Amino acid sequence: MLKNLFILILLFASVCVFGQGKFIAKNAYISFYSSTPMEDILGESNESVTILDAEKGEVIFQAIMTTFHFKRALMEEHFNENYMESAKFPKAKFKGTIEGFKKEMLKGPVSGIKITGVLSVHGVDKTITVPGTIGLEDGKLVGTSKFKVIPEDYGITIPSVVRDKIGKEMEITVKASYLPYNQ
Repeated sequence: MLKNLFILILLFASVCVFGQGKFIAKNAYISFYSSTPMEDILGESNESVTILDAEKGEVIFQAIMTTFHFKRALMEEHFNENYMESAKFPKAKFKGTIEGFKKEMLKGPVSGIKITGVLSVHGVDKTITVPGTIGLEDGKLVGTSKFKVIPEDYGITIPSVVRDKIGKEMEITVKASYLPYNQ
């Protein structure tokens, strides 16, 4: 009986996924992490928005820079004023396409994918390909990615005074739980 109920729930979730054209996550998690022998830096936001087009396999993310928070207020202030210049460049965006996308990817268990698109940060657009996952997890459509970026590639200069405290690369982590998007 329990096994049949589980199969019915999975079947229902699959039908729901196929019946929708777009999905949205209004509280997607994005973090960036830098580690050096002197200091670890972690900025986190749970306020990013992402839309997944289930017809085309397109993914769009947008993060407002001032929504990133740090363990120390001074880090947050330096991040927004000195590095990201959040008043001038308030958003980071990514628009990409899942390589080899098929709708079946959305109804099965989480599996590995690659997404190629344009990451726009600090007024600089750069085409990147990142690894990720997509699929059903506990009956929810989820997507994740973890990749590295180099701040200098996006016109972000790190003063030599603090250069040893900030890694040359930032590890970006993205996690989203999608819901059907009713326009």
